[in-house]
Amino acid sequence: CFNNYLKKILGKQYDKDILCELYRVHGKLRIVAEIVGCSDETVRRALIKNNIPRVVHKIKKPVRKKGPDPEEIQQILKEYYGTNKTINEICTQFHRAQYVISRIIKENGDGLKENEHNRRKITDQELIEESKILNCREIAKKHGMSEERVFRRARKIGIKIRTDKAGGHWIRRSLFYGSKEFDETITLKSVVDRFNGVCQICGEPIDWNDLKDGHIRRKYPTVDHIIPLSKGGSHTWNNIQLAHMACNAGKCDRTS
Repeated sequence: CFNNYLKKILGKQYDKDILCELYRVHGKLRIVAEIVGCSDETVRRALIKNNIPRVVHKIKKPVRKKGPDPEEIQQILKEYYGTNKTINEICTQFHRAQYVISRIIKENGDGLKENEHNRRKITDQELIEESKILNCREIAKKHGMSEERVFRRARKIGIKIRTDKAGGHWIRRSLFYGSKEFDETITLKSVVDRFNGVCQICGEPIDWNDLKDGHIRRKYPTVDHIIPLSKGGSHTWNNIQLAHMACNAGKCDRTS
């Protein structure tokens, strides 16, 4: 009784008949609650007391797109063989999945074009034989693969592959930042010798023994790029300096 009294004083007593009438018009609890200014639970209780059944709103399932008809198949084949478009570009043009376009080309056409990207995978034996003669970039270009993918395959089967850069880490970095100048004579030890073991950011000496459980710590030496690679810098002697691990991390991708 006291709660009902408070509701009347505060103006929070809602007419159940009005709530039910609004629900018959709009058909949703949330819309009625927003109009009256109450909660969804208040409207739901009013419907239960007046024995008004709830309206069940069925979710419309998306209509599945039908398969391509013969006319569309001929258009896809004409676009693929008659132009220089790739499978991805044809997928965008016809709003079809890649596996649908590939199946149409394999079943109704003459197969994939010679210049199609990633047209086939290189086998482990082929990679082992070609790694003795070619480097990573040449193998990737020959088989229509990325350099990173060739490097991962070589690492997976446990063989070393020659690169025209300084290892797989530089391949990943160059693919992300673009083609940069790279000097293979730059090593951590040569950078430390050139700058006499002094950090060029804070001016304090570096410490080779600043390690813990095999992980480098604040005073350990690192190679810092004065103009970061992400800002167009190069991995050359005129763009590198010696820095502590903490100073290098604090500098981040800034130029100063």
